[in-house]
Amino acid sequence: MKKYGRYICGILTIAALLGTGVRWPAPAVQAAEETGQAGMGTPGEDAASTQRSTQRSESLQTPAGGDEWISGQPSGGAGTSESGQPSGGEDESESGQPSGGAGTSESGQPSGGGDASESTQTSGGAGTSESMPPSGGAGTSESGQPSGGGDASESTQTSGGAGTSESGQPSGGESTSESTQRPGGGDASESTQPSGGEDASESAQESQAGQTPESGQTPGEKARIPAGMDQETAEWIRMAGEALAEIAADRDIMALVYLSDEYPVRVSPSYDSPAAVTVLSGQTVNILDLAVDENMEVWHYVKLDYMNQEICGYVPRTYLACADERFLGWEETFGLNASAYNVDGEGNYPDIEQFPESYRPMLLELKKTHPNWTFAKMNTTLDWGDVISNELLYGRSLVYKTLPEWAKNGLYDTGNWYYASRAALELYMDPRNSLTEKAIFQFEQLTYNEAYHTQEAVANFLKNTFMTDNDGKVAPGTNTSYAKLFWEVGREEGRKVSPFHLAARVLQEQGDGTSPLISGTYPGYEGYYNYFNIKASGTTNEEIYRQGLQYAKEQGWSNADSAIRGGADFISANYIKRAQDTLYLQKFNVNPPGTPNAYATYTHQYMQNIMAPTTEGLSIKKLYSEAGALDNTFVFKIPVYENMPAQPCAEPVVSMEVAVALPEGYGDNVLWLDGVPYQGELRNGSLIVTAPHDKVKTAVLYRYDESGVARGMYVWSLAHNGTVYTATAQPGLQDLLTYHGFSIRIKGKTGIRVKTGISKDLRAQLIRPGVDGYVLKEYGTLVMNSANMSQYPMIKDGAKVAGSISYGIDSSGSMKDVAFELAEGRYRFTGVLVGIPVEQYKTEFAFRGYAVLERNGEQVVIYGPARARSIYDLAKAMLESGGYEPGSESYVFLEKLINDADAIQTETQEN
Repeated sequence: MKKYGRYICGILTIAALLGTGVRWPAPAVQAAEETGQAGMGTPGEDAASTQRSTQRSESLQTPAGGDEWISGQPSGGAGTSESGQPSGGEDESESGQPSGGAGTSESGQPSGGGDASESTQTSGGAGTSESMPPSGGAGTSESGQPSGGGDASESTQTSGGAGTSESGQPSGGESTSESTQRPGGGDASESTQPSGGEDASESAQESQAGQTPESGQTPGEKARIPAGMDQETAEWIRMAGEALAEIAADRDIMALVYLSDEYPVRVSPSYDSPAAVTVLSGQTVNILDLAVDENMEVWHYVKLDYMNQEICGYVPRTYLACADERFLGWEETFGLNASAYNVDGEGNYPDIEQFPESYRPMLLELKKTHPNWTFAKMNTTLDWGDVISNELLYGRSLVYKTLPEWAKNGLYDTGNWYYASRAALELYMDPRNSLTEKAIFQFEQLTYNEAYHTQEAVANFLKNTFMTDNDGKVAPGTNTSYAKLFWEVGREEGRKVSPFHLAARVLQEQGDGTSPLISGTYPGYEGYYNYFNIKASGTTNEEIYRQGLQYAKEQGWSNADSAIRGGADFISANYIKRAQDTLYLQKFNVNPPGTPNAYATYTHQYMQNIMAPTTEGLSIKKLYSEAGALDNTFVFKIPVYENMPAQPCAEPVVSMEVAVALPEGYGDNVLWLDGVPYQGELRNGSLIVTAPHDKVKTAVLYRYDESGVARGMYVWSLAHNGTVYTATAQPGLQDLLTYHGFSIRIKGKTGIRVKTGISKDLRAQLIRPGVDGYVLKEYGTLVMNSANMSQYPMIKDGAKVAGSISYGIDSSGSMKDVAFELAEGRYRFTGVLVGIPVEQYKTEFAFRGYAVLERNGEQVVIYGPARARSIYDLAKAMLESGGYEPGSESYVFLEKLINDADAIQTETQEN
């Protein structure tokens, strides 16, 4: 395909030139010198409905304390204090538990969403009573604000602050009656350095690097023409080049490199030329001039920012996708129109063929309806799973409260915004779910196009919003309408930002227009406006308003004109020209490391609301539709990830995710569901695991000390409503069961035991009247061979598990209530494994306390931490502690136990 495209381009160029009446005389001109010197439904279609819907033992005994034992804490007294600290050092040097991890998070904030095809998007308003902003966030979002919901009748919008977001407010949704907005935002501390690449073969600093501005921004007359070209054709190419250079001097002609996963921008217009830099598919470049090679193939001289400098080089026209109307008009005028390249000789579309198979059916449907649309694959090179995990961190992804419960993973603010669940993020972030006419415009490049970015189209879009020009309404501090402002600001040279984008973004941010940030009357900041909520951040509404208006004051935004112009400059300079040139990329910065002039991956994101690209894209589609421009030439830059699911991610019917908010001091990433461990993911201050089914009743998280010993536990009750789990914290059951050390029996049958504690006061409350509705029915100790734990869960009545009751009705129907001791306000009960043969002295056994509670006639079992030791290792630890006098009875006993175990092992090995 590449080879075919390489040669057909030259043939078609010749044919096009002949069609214009240009003659090809025989005389040739001198060879030109080159100057390139070395040096969900889908979110787009169903967002509205989505928004509306919402082991073995010899013998286990429970002694009353009469047997004689050697404690693992010989210096006096076993156990730990109520605070969880060991009272003497029993068995403290040995660690049987993984130490806890840290799990802190930062937060940010969202923007936009939903289906607004029948609405003019007039909801929102930062200053309404319904919703105020959270403070927020981490250093990953340039806009600290959630922006809006999606349903045209139900959506509400708020905006909030994330510590590094650039725009502090979620933008409004569609509803004029319910929508609210909260301003928020972020600081500007985020690095503005691009994440340059490291590959020396691609570096612009090689000896074969492309031209820089110092060596000339255009190739010049001679470099446009190959040796042997006739004079008339050469003159035609010269005229075309001068006309193109004139357009390029007047404006940025933006194009995308496509039709190849990566492509070398070459030093000269030849496939044999070395690369100035190699870029990925989807890379934006600016067209400066043209050249024609000896095969009469058209190349374009382009520039891009790379490693803090501008790099220039050549790319064949075949590999450039461009929707600039003046450029396309230039191509047609000079017979250089490349539209014939849209279909190959076999009736296929080369642009679509570059995408994975799972993208193609939707793209083909769009191409059938809109043959002038071009789809450029953005080769992110990023792993899909890694992308989702990163976008879930630090409050980067939020959803509004009206979304269904499966879309939420814990409250972000006071009740309006929630951390997005993995399923929700996958649904809205999967590009394949947005390959519909309603959602595709989130992938459009946000640059100005005079053919259809008209003032009339903007005015029609705004006519039922607070920015209408009905009845001669003008923007504050001006004598002109909002529509004319957006149109003029967008089309100005040096900026060239889509006025449709600007109008839709302000509507998204401001909703019904009642925010103090655009009132011009806020005390102390009278006459200042911040339409894009830039730098509006804080922990209270007043702080958010002051921050945003202080920035407006510093910038001199004293009327709507200056505020909209300044916001447009900000978006143009900090997003569109920094490789975040689509709505999708402004929300999800998935530019891979090394992308020229880009911020670091996953940072500098304008909003947090995962529905924002869909909502704003839908508004822009509506603008184009009303302008009758849907059949114009558009280029859509669509991301592709590594290891994506075979099919587009769908809305889950049932979610098994369990999310618990981490209590202070807890940071482990293992959550125990009904006594079984599940590895979880720490994000945004919560631990999230996937349950095996919908019948789990309890979740427990343990807190570990520096040596890996569990010193605390926190309990949640779980309930599944058929769609999603709800976790309810049970602070009254905190530290229900505590570990208090091992000891060794020195008279009678050799044995090992563990002590578990339960608070005296809590026990009394649990017996009568109960705690949070829970009543104590039983507690005791479980034991199993530690080697079996990886295969069998250590739970009550589980396989390979034995147990003993310390409180409750035993198997004979008798009530038992046996305590080993009362120390430091806790009853300590024991489980004992006795009669251990010398062959098993080195076998590790696990012990675990449990308690059976009942609420509303339903019983649940709460498990303490499991601790495993062998009697051999315990005896060695006791001797090594130095707490026993050599020659004493206890010392001799322990020494003999160790020697006997070593001897039996030696004998076994010899036999």
